[in-house]
Amino acid sequence: MTASVPSSTRPGRFHAAVWRWHFLIGMLVMPFLFMLAGSGALMLLSKPLDDVLNQKLMTVAPGENPLPASVLLERVREAYPHATVKLYLPPQQPDQAARFSLQSGHGGGHGGHGAPSTVAHLNPYTGELLGSMDPADSVYAMVKQWHGTLYLGRIGELLIEMAAGLAVLMIVTGLYLAWPKKGWRALIPGRTLANRAAWRRWHLSLGWLIAVPLLFFLLSGMAWTSIWGGKLVQPWGSLPGTRFELPETQPAPVMDHASMNEHGLHRVPWAVEQTPLPRGPSGPAPLNLDAVVKQAGEQGFEHFRVHFPQGERGVWTLSATTIAGDISNPLDERILHLNPANGEPLKEIRFADYPAMGKAMAASIPFHQGDLGGWNWWLNLLLVTLVMALVITGAIVWWKRQSRRAPPKAEPTSGRRVAVLMIVVGCAFPLSAAVLLVIILLDTLFSQRATTKQQEAN
Repeated sequence: MTASVPSSTRPGRFHAAVWRWHFLIGMLVMPFLFMLAGSGALMLLSKPLDDVLNQKLMTVAPGENPLPASVLLERVREAYPHATVKLYLPPQQPDQAARFSLQSGHGGGHGGHGAPSTVAHLNPYTGELLGSMDPADSVYAMVKQWHGTLYLGRIGELLIEMAAGLAVLMIVTGLYLAWPKKGWRALIPGRTLANRAAWRRWHLSLGWLIAVPLLFFLLSGMAWTSIWGGKLVQPWGSLPGTRFELPETQPAPVMDHASMNEHGLHRVPWAVEQTPLPRGPSGPAPLNLDAVVKQAGEQGFEHFRVHFPQGERGVWTLSATTIAGDISNPLDERILHLNPANGEPLKEIRFADYPAMGKAMAASIPFHQGDLGGWNWWLNLLLVTLVMALVITGAIVWWKRQSRRAPPKAEPTSGRRVAVLMIVVGCAFPLSAAVLLVIILLDTLFSQRATTKQQEAN
């Protein structure tokens, strides 16, 4: 009988293999993770900064009798005769300006989806045009573009998706390595930072503190990515077409709810973006903006926006969603389509209509962005600060090693076992799994070359 390896040594070998992969993945992920946390903090801070910078456009002196929305619309059309009005945002407070979202006459795609937009601000009491701005030029929008694409477009988006998926694996391996074998008191950091052991304890403590929130940020943030989010999550979370059928007498629609979005701006929840828009009847559409706003009040809307009809048989749409910033409670989300001929409701979508994955996305995305209220803003600012601290302590622990080279090659059996487990878990994130497979192949190749050189030297 072949002598087996003592069981007491197996955990050590497996632990070493896990530590090696945690190290390798961490070296790749840490710059991206620090960037995501840092830009996330800047996005949170830029929201109140944008309010201050654009105060003259966004605030007015409260009056008594606001002008009808149709009068404000005529002022906008006079000032921008070659633009298409796509959206009306009524004032939510007495001192807030009325806003209209405009797009160039040629549009971009269905209904102007993807075309640059301009938001015109008007005094709702006097009709004075206060000015206009491109939402893409705001500090928040510019930081968000860096946060999501590194200003590299599609390539940057894929790099971030890869890093986010690998970061999930880094967290899983880190929790395994940080499991306190001598009791939870071992995780309490000391008062000194004099040596590597003290920094390591801080790194372990921060890891346990931030692991679950960081997983949430990574998974909810990846909902924006094109592969994991667009090909896997969104289809699972989209409202099925059978739940939103049109009358048989109407032709098949040519647009879906995604056409209500604008360049870089999500106006409707992801759960309904792939759901077709209803079509109005042929013929004249006498319903005007004042009637739509009146209907919104009769239907119980408080904070909402009005989407103008798109195309010849387009319909008026009222929406109140968290992703657009209309409301702070995703349970109250509503999208109501109105017949342009008489104002009667055609179709309505509520939060309760979303599938399970769609509900999860509708709730997690505004939390991720800090849009659920002041408490959410402060909590997210604290969490991203802790993430940056976690990355910094990890880098210091690495820097204080006697040798900053990669850890030695793990025992082959344990190393292969951990590699297989990493691939299995990584399959949940296709792009990250592909990168992980490349890392494994390169690691095996270099290890074989190092072994060959050592044998030749001997």
